[in-house]
Amino acid sequence: MKAFFIFFISLCCMGTLSAQNTVGLNFQTFIPTGELKKDSPDMWGGGFALTGAFNLRQSPVYLGGTLDFTRYGSEVRDGWHGIVMGDYRHRRQFEMTRLLAFVRISPDCDTNFYPYVDFNAGVNYVFTRSVLRDSAIEAPFDAYVDWDDFSFTYGLGVGVEFPLGNDILLDLNFKTLKSSKTEYLTPSTVNYDREQESYLFDVQRSRFDSFTFSIGIKAYLD
Repeated sequence: MKAFFIFFISLCCMGTLSAQNTVGLNFQTFIPTGELKKDSPDMWGGGFALTGAFNLRQSPVYLGGTLDFTRYGSEVRDGWHGIVMGDYRHRRQFEMTRLLAFVRISPDCDTNFYPYVDFNAGVNYVFTRSVLRDSAIEAPFDAYVDWDDFSFTYGLGVGVEFPLGNDILLDLNFKTLKSSKTEYLTPSTVNYDREQESYLFDVQRSRFDSFTFSIGIKAYLD
């Protein structure tokens, strides 16, 4: 991984500087690393990200932000839930939203592609939510959050953009992010106790470290 970053940094030569602001939509994978992978080896997911970057005065430096959404698990229990609740369909989603600010180094190397390096910092919001329905085709009669937690995250990203036209770019991006301790649930840590007629949560606590690969489309704003 270190060699990978060095390779991309070396591509950031000081040629003619691009001074265009961009906005983009990417689809991404989520793969746990470090402590999170050790504690929850079955976790993985996917989602999407919205990104915007603003150029600083004809320089190779950009300031920007990313808002992404990831679903890393889902489960459903359809049937009897005790005398009080009766028979219904309980869908539980395991999700995460990240809000990242970044400083991007992205000079124009006078080639047919544009490499960049991102320095990211922000917050994770990791949550599990429930949706209750009488059946799969009916509207929900209740919805709520079972568990949620915030944590700080930071890390590096590298990417490369390929022009598809005058104002459109294909974007490939890789991120490796570290995180503070986060409390969370997974499908394997939620169980229904038939005797107590209730769900039991085995809340996990790990550093929410991850690797993300994404592919998407960017557009110039000017």
